Amino acid sequence: MVGAKKMFAATELQRQILYALVDQTLFGEQPSAGIDTMAIVADLKRQHTSWTHVDGTHWHTRFSHLTNYGAGYYSYLYAKCFATSIWQRMCQEDPLSLDTGSALRTKFLQHGGAKDPADILNDLAGSGIVRSCHGGIIPDITSLCKEMELLKC
Repeated sequence: MVGAKKMFAATELQRQILYALVDQTLFGEQPSAGIDTMAIVADLKRQHTSWTHVDGTHWHTRFSHLTNYGAGYYSYLYAKCFATSIWQRMCQEDPLSLDTGSALRTKFLQHGGAKDPADILNDLAGSGIVRSCHGGIIPDITSLCKEMELLKC
């Protein structure tokens, strides 16, 4: 079971990346004219996945996350990167450590929305977990790639 856990990890990541790309493309900056969503989704799928697109399908019209997140679906991937980095840096050696639990509570949870997220993450897991880009933050993907065995460390 442990070995099977990662069996389709790359396919799952590819799917999540496609969902995020579709979300950003359809709900990001809007063109002034109407758009052909089926053509856009088909093109993104051809460019960014190994899957064959089936013409005439329109799964994205039934994918409710696209309409509920408003170009924010990518946050699933961000959260996965942050969680994996926190796990590997703080919890992996001793997940039930009192010190780790206390650090999670005092450095991460207690602030709620009152402190800048990048500061919270850096205070908790050390520098390098995020980097600034165009007024936002981007997660370090190294821990996620290591977890998925996409990097040889």
